Amino acid sequence: MSAVAAGVDVASRVHPLDPLSKAELESVIVALRRDGVIDQRHLIAMMQVEEPSKSALAHFRLGKNVDRAARVTVLDRSTGKVAEIVVTIGAENTCRVVSNKIIEGAKAPVLSVESEMAIAVAKRDPRVIEALRSRGITDLDSVKMETWTIGAQIPKYLDDGRRLIWTPMWHQPTPQANFYAHPISGLYAIVDIDSGEVVAVENDQQIAVPQTPGPYRQSQTGADIALKPLEIKQPEGVSFSFDGYKVTWERWNFRIGFCQREGLVIHDVWFDDAGEMRKIAHRLSIAELVIPYGDPSQGSYRKNAFDTGEFGLGNYTNSLTLGCDCLGEIVYLDVAIATPDGSVREIKNAICIHEEDFGILWKHVDIDGNVEVRRGRRFVVSSIVTINNYEYGYFWYFYQDGSIEFEAKLTGIVLTLADNPGADHGSATELEPGLWAPYHQHILCARLDLDIDGGADEIAGVRNSVIEVDSFSHEMGPKNIYGGAYETSEKVFRHESEARRLVDPLKSRFWKIINPGRKNHMGKPVGYKLVSGHTTYPLAKPESTIGRRAGFMYHHLWVTVNRADERYPAGDYPYQHAGGAGLPEWTRANREIENTDVVLWHVFGTNHIPRTEDWPVMPVERTGFHLKPSGFFARSPGIDVAPAPKACH
Repeated sequence: MSAVAAGVDVASRVHPLDPLSKAELESVIVALRRDGVIDQRHLIAMMQVEEPSKSALAHFRLGKNVDRAARVTVLDRSTGKVAEIVVTIGAENTCRVVSNKIIEGAKAPVLSVESEMAIAVAKRDPRVIEALRSRGITDLDSVKMETWTIGAQIPKYLDDGRRLIWTPMWHQPTPQANFYAHPISGLYAIVDIDSGEVVAVENDQQIAVPQTPGPYRQSQTGADIALKPLEIKQPEGVSFSFDGYKVTWERWNFRIGFCQREGLVIHDVWFDDAGEMRKIAHRLSIAELVIPYGDPSQGSYRKNAFDTGEFGLGNYTNSLTLGCDCLGEIVYLDVAIATPDGSVREIKNAICIHEEDFGILWKHVDIDGNVEVRRGRRFVVSSIVTINNYEYGYFWYFYQDGSIEFEAKLTGIVLTLADNPGADHGSATELEPGLWAPYHQHILCARLDLDIDGGADEIAGVRNSVIEVDSFSHEMGPKNIYGGAYETSEKVFRHESEARRLVDPLKSRFWKIINPGRKNHMGKPVGYKLVSGHTTYPLAKPESTIGRRAGFMYHHLWVTVNRADERYPAGDYPYQHAGGAGLPEWTRANREIENTDVVLWHVFGTNHIPRTEDWPVMPVERTGFHLKPSGFFARSPGIDVAPAPKACH
């Protein structure tokens, strides 16, 4: 087990889709300051690659020049206005502003410096200090606060357009104690993060701070259940290679990207089908993650966070550890992000890349005793973020049968609140006496820009269609004589309104995206199917504040016309938005989606009813989906996989 070299310097070849490097980020910021576009009034909210169009990328592959560019989102603290600035990055990182646009009505996401400021001013507020003292807490360093957006109705006396956060609190009685075991009930500061002032202190419930500790560090628990070492070695080296951020493994090649908002991104996915390079996807990402809390108590009902759109999930990417986060012969990629003050922070080992055994790919034993068996291997690209109490692992898997899987791994510490021991608290689980974990959901939305077999059509535009496939049985009769027969029905979505759909396990429902202009050997359109995995349905009412702001979550599938400015399912700026933005707004136009360039949006996730076994740290819970070839290949690509060197007989 080791970290291995990627074969080439991933920074040595710059592609229009590559993550922005440290040098590029610094050059852009220097240029913006030099030209007076930003000054001490401004905070950097986000810096992202300005991705070129598909036709521009097709021309780039033909050797034509395509400008590398960055989109910079800035907050003017003097006015509260948000601007988006597009900057081209030329030779030797020379930069030129090509557009600078105020986004009217937009509220910037919560920035790290604003969170730090809010906690500092809350701890200095005399009302907070006195409320803590009345609870027997005088050491302010032992009070841990988090900054949450107000995800429910803002108090009417404060609802005048200002940017607000509120501060749940916990007590940490000793420096290494798990402070989530000791929530402070009924005390919350509300801070205007534009003015930097505490505008309200809520001091209601005086429930005793739970005292049962929740140790989880090895130094506290002993952690003495051990197994013998398990090592993964590849004595001949890894089976993948890099060309810049382009990965080639087995018959796959694609590009690895990173976005300060979305985190890990996969670009430009191709598969070598017997020497013919065939395109499958242009861009794959998790475009939003929203966590609606289902507990009506004071310390919980406002907790409805957009971890992607309100905080910038990529900002919280971990530096991964060999042998712990990733196991095997590993290649790590570093990333760089711009901080609000304009400095640049590098995150070492941000993306983990490796291959792993995945059991039997296929097997058959013939009547003559001949055994054919192939072991499968999958290629893994992953990253992990920590946002307050939770960790989210994003894992993209590529398989030898031509399929792609996304898996989110959820772990960390469940959020806690205090209530009286044994109280009638119907929307939370009591973990320890007086310590409660509220019910909540984790709802993710994947943005899947698939280009099925569209390589030859990139300049003119890829044309795909989406089909819903249901299984059904006829009533007993001529079409179902014995009662066991069933068929499938297919429906082609022609307009966006038809494609707002739900999973239906009673019909074994899946969705297929096809290329009507490309036929397989049986004369059928080539395609891939989207198969839902573990998922849930939102329990928040659509008319609630979170229901209006996260309207995308009420359908598991959306299909839209592909537009570069339609990137996030709750809109570009969900923070304190009145609601209705993103997918609900776009699809009201009911545009035609048959045989055109489309985007699939898949909504999935988990309904977390906490268990006592989820405390003090939650074992990984998984959710995700598969993209599987469906008529794309003439036969299983797994047939071409060679037997293991030591064949099984």
